[in-house]
Amino acid sequence: MPFFSPRKVKIVATLGPASKTVDQIEKLIRAGLDVARLNFSHGDHNFHRSLIENVREASKRVGKPVAIMQDLQGPKIRCGKLPEKGIELKKGDKVLLYPEGSTPKTPTTGKILLPISNEIALSVSNDTSVGKKILFDDGKLCTVIRSIAPPEMVVEVEVGGKLTSHKGMNLPGTPLTIPCLTEKDIVDLQFGLSMHVDAVALSFVRSAHDIEDLRARIKKFSSHHPLIVAKIEREEAITSQHSIIEVTDGVLVARGDMAVEIGAERVPTVQKNLIHACNELGVPVITATQMLESMISCPTPTRAEASDVANAVFDGTDAVMLSGETAGGQYPIESLETMARIVQESERSKELYTGPQGILPMAGSTVDSIEFSASRIANHVGAVAITTITHSGVAARSLAKFRPDTKIVAITESEDVLRSLAFVWGVQGLTIPKIVGTDDIFAVVENVLTENGLADPEDLVVVTAGVPTLARGTTNMIKVHRVGVPPLKRTPRTAKS
Repeated sequence: MPFFSPRKVKIVATLGPASKTVDQIEKLIRAGLDVARLNFSHGDHNFHRSLIENVREASKRVGKPVAIMQDLQGPKIRCGKLPEKGIELKKGDKVLLYPEGSTPKTPTTGKILLPISNEIALSVSNDTSVGKKILFDDGKLCTVIRSIAPPEMVVEVEVGGKLTSHKGMNLPGTPLTIPCLTEKDIVDLQFGLSMHVDAVALSFVRSAHDIEDLRARIKKFSSHHPLIVAKIEREEAITSQHSIIEVTDGVLVARGDMAVEIGAERVPTVQKNLIHACNELGVPVITATQMLESMISCPTPTRAEASDVANAVFDGTDAVMLSGETAGGQYPIESLETMARIVQESERSKELYTGPQGILPMAGSTVDSIEFSASRIANHVGAVAITTITHSGVAARSLAKFRPDTKIVAITESEDVLRSLAFVWGVQGLTIPKIVGTDDIFAVVENVLTENGLADPEDLVVVTAGVPTLARGTTNMIKVHRVGVPPLKRTPRTAKS
């Protein structure tokens, strides 16, 4: 029998050395994993191929569809290789940033030499200006640009500390022209498409154009079209969030780099605004980064972390995400179990929700109007489930936008569609053999629900579908159906004598 979760908010977890075997992944799925994130900043294709195969096998064992999200690295805005012990930077030090693998042309006297990623050195030095800040290692070290001679820059240390190899760089307040997709990303993307990943997360998105560019490349490379998830982490993306949300399939609130780029004090407000904007359009949104960070090395979370997860639920997020906690931490299973418990407990307190209330159907959208009505009818009649027969997943995503109290069950012919719905609030699904226009769709629904323990005889269910052809894009019908009760037969009229 398929595995059904009592939660509505989904859980995304990053796989890695602590969660790479079939048995480990199976335990994560049983603990509540809905989406497996593969971080392509680490590991080679053989490692990721093994992870993908193991996720599919573990998913099959449990009987639960689990989506795979490929997270592309994006441009390496980071320093290069440094001595094994790193370098110690003190306030007032002058540091020369130059492309890794080259010989500095700027005079080096009195300066500490610091190589930065060769692929970004020229772009960054052209995009920024004297007086701007460059931060290292998630903002722990702060420098100010004193002179620029592209591709080299001289910076002065304001906040010092130890810097080790390949730590990230951030340039708050500096719009960057570096393309989102690097040559490595394009190779990784082609690999991901060949492995049939369910979603591709794009790093360092700045505008809707970046999403459209990725979509065009996917269409060029493959007939398989995974979801595109825009990672919002830069100021430019926050400014353009509405146009990005309109063209993307999902959003990931990447709070780590975002905090360094815009300041930690702004992150909570930006998080709420992004979640609410996604809710309004029915675009799945994932809240990520350091949600249970202390559980990398501790079996229990801090009270602040538990509140952080709960507040994301109250904000209206579709999913919450674990990173290092499950990828390399000491307690991957415990982290996921803890996340699931916090989410489930938070969902019991609907009065604390701060997300958009009373979302209305999009003007002119038949599917929105049908699913909005279905959500209201189900609440009024006390239905045990709303079942939507969907070929593409659009109807199920539309229904979830209205956040019904009633369980949402998507019925589809496609495993791909089912996995794509793993990102969507409240939606659980089942696959069935191909539906044809002559099928009794209500009998199909009854059989699916009763066989899987989701409804009993006499229960009411609300069904949405497209009739008469059940073709794509034709959701146009709602029925309140009582399980196990045949439809009334009309007695033919006879002519009056």
